[in-house]
Amino acid sequence: MADILNNFLSSVFPVALMFFLGFWLARRNVFTGDEATAILKLIARIAAPAILVSILVTSDFGAADLKLVALYLLGEMLVYAATSLIGVWLFRLDFKNAILVGIGASFSNHVMFAYPIAQFAFPAEMTLPVRSIIAFDIIIFALSIVLLDIHAGAGRGALAAVLRQARNPLLVALIFGLAVNLAPVEAPLALVRAAGFIADTAAPCGLFAAGVLLAAPLDRSRIRLAGYITGMKMLVHPLLAAGLILWWGGYTLEPARTSLLVAVSPVGIMALTFASRYGGETDAIALSILWSFVISVLAIPVLLAL
Repeated sequence: MADILNNFLSSVFPVALMFFLGFWLARRNVFTGDEATAILKLIARIAAPAILVSILVTSDFGAADLKLVALYLLGEMLVYAATSLIGVWLFRLDFKNAILVGIGASFSNHVMFAYPIAQFAFPAEMTLPVRSIIAFDIIIFALSIVLLDIHAGAGRGALAAVLRQARNPLLVALIFGLAVNLAPVEAPLALVRAAGFIADTAAPCGLFAAGVLLAAPLDRSRIRLAGYITGMKMLVHPLLAAGLILWWGGYTLEPARTSLLVAVSPVGIMALTFASRYGGETDAIALSILWSFVISVLAIPVLLAL
């Protein structure tokens, strides 16, 4: 019990505090949803891409355990597909909302939540699986946006949807960071420090803004859908990841711990961003983010203590 409390106070509480602080101050009308939206726009366009660049230019991916990462990604994609298909069958979701709930249940908040906690809880070399998952997830996430753009494109076609990703800041950051990582010369110190300095703003500001947004009154009529997304994210996803990595992959808990930490992290805020952009189930996804965040804050200290 002492280990669980220590893990909570030393690794989880410093990260979760900003979310709950934003939630509390919004309930007291100190911050508004418009202000939070502006902060999240900064995160999406500048700070989150900077995190990706910082990760890519400072990581030795040649040392990454690609089998471990592949097992995690396999579980993620199975949850994505299952959540979307069951959503169509059980909740009569259209294509757009099926994709959105699949994103919610499978993509963790690893950039603003899991990665900072991993940095507090583990030595730098043990966070490499988290950094690798983030890099691969950007590609999968971009493909999801292409699907949503094709569905909403009113006949503009798949090529136009793919070409629009050339302006996606995260994808641009991924390509740029990989190019620097693979270059035969060391990354310039100015670039490393600038990317790291900007990246450090993403997690606290993003979590604070998310707390502000989720403090707004939400429509409870989609509570069953919110519960479904939360259950798939916080129960099915971690159990499937553990089964694939520990049982099928044959890993012990210690090398798998950081990957499992990502699996028990909450629904990512980007699911809400894109639900809003494409006219999807914003209230259900917002509720699932809030519920999964609370569950994750309680579950991660237990995982760290095992």
